[in-house]
Amino acid sequence: MRTGLMIVMMMFFAALALDIATFAVGLVGFVLADRAIYPLLRGWAGGRGA
Repeated sequence: MRTGLMIVMMMFFAALALDIATFAVGLVGFVLADRAIYPLLRGWAGGRGA
């Protein structure tokens, strides 16, 4: 009983860590893409003579 509970807890925390890591990687990727794309969009908007 105790071993099964420990295995379930290990699986839960491993999945939680993987979920947090996936979220962090997605957030970092979004921030990097935003920093790369935003100046291009701002440059295009400024180039139209607005």
